[in-house]
Amino acid sequence: MKFWQRIIVAAPVLALVAACSTSDTGTDAEANVGRYYAVSAKQTPFYHYGPQQGNGPDQKLAQDTLMTLIRPSFGYSKVKLMTGEQGYVASEDIHVASRALIAAATAPPPPPNATSTVQKFRLDSNDPRLIAPPEALPIDLPEPTPLPGTDSSPPP
Repeated sequence: MKFWQRIIVAAPVLALVAACSTSDTGTDAEANVGRYYAVSAKQTPFYHYGPQQGNGPDQKLAQDTLMTLIRPSFGYSKVKLMTGEQGYVASEDIHVASRALIAAATAPPPPPNATSTVQKFRLDSNDPRLIAPPEALPIDLPEPTPLPGTDSSPPP
């Protein structure tokens, strides 16, 4: 056999050995664990213990509800909602969340603006509802009834 014929015969064998020797760190489904997902349907049932639990879904998730994937599966995937609740959602009803949805849901709340607070709760000191009511007058109580056998007449 000539040199080039040996290379042509050995090339597929070397390619097969090289393909088998690469380490597979995980499947595509495992690579998506921890990524943000969102509900793609108008609403989807959410089960705390699985879709076969006896009392039906625990709640319905609205479209674009954000969650992270814990364990992907063919029928129902285990997810964690942004509230911290864990449960199961139909795999066909979720998709990878858009960057805009993730940014909107995970952005920190804006700091309170001092000027907007003053304008929002401005008090008008001339408002009659803010004037304290006048002090109540003392109530005239009747004279106590004198005890029998005592002289309670006023002095002359």
